[in-house]
Amino acid sequence: MRIALLLLTALFIFTPLQAQTMVEGSAIVTSRSGSAYGKDASGERVSTATHEILHPSGLTLSTIKDAHIFLTFSNGVALALNEESVVQCTDYTQRSFDEEDQARGLEPSVSNLKLRLIEGQIAVASNRLSPLSELRIQLPKGELRLHKGSCLIGLNKTGLHITAYDGNLTYYYPNSQSREFVSAPKGIRISEQSMERLQVAETTTVETLEAELARFCQAAQHASKRVTFQANESTNLPPEPVLIARPQYFQQPEFRPYQYKE
Repeated sequence: MRIALLLLTALFIFTPLQAQTMVEGSAIVTSRSGSAYGKDASGERVSTATHEILHPSGLTLSTIKDAHIFLTFSNGVALALNEESVVQCTDYTQRSFDEEDQARGLEPSVSNLKLRLIEGQIAVASNRLSPLSELRIQLPKGELRLHKGSCLIGLNKTGLHITAYDGNLTYYYPNSQSREFVSAPKGIRISEQSMERLQVAETTTVETLEAELARFCQAAQHASKRVTFQANESTNLPPEPVLIARPQYFQQPEFRPYQYKE
């Protein structure tokens, strides 16, 4: 009888959560330099201007040489595209949440975010994601799951480059149960040949990153902290983003030299 009561109690607790409907999530372009382009699932052009609000599911983003774009999703995940990169958001849904949920400090809801890196290089930052949420990045070969932190992922002639800048992640080899667990400050390179052997071709560290790439990862981390999203439980519409600092703040001239009063 006691076991039956415990099972009924657990069912009562978790049923409302499971019964909640997943709705479309949202995102906002926090910053951009150079030319970046967006297309929705139907192939129609989408504006990617700075502070533009996006509906990510089905969206494909691309950059040209010397261009970068940063955006933050309503689950707190930030995505940064380096130059000459193409990424598609294959799926993004999120459960509605209220103001009380937001007070927890982590992602206020549960979300399912799937990205696909087609070419180039990206940085992904995820420091507030709910343990019940999923963040997966599909690659031309294999898949990556970011558990917590930030990472740098790139494709070039020498293979797949993955660096755990902060936190940890798992790379899953294609058509296999084999995987690689990568924890900061570690990085790996997997070539075409080593992938067939289900092995890492080279191991690196964050310290070996070029300074520009380290700043790129840091900028992604900053983007994830620049935005909050309004509760949407009463509307079931995509959450509305709110910039934590107004854009005018970042346009102020710098005051140099700095002076400190005693």
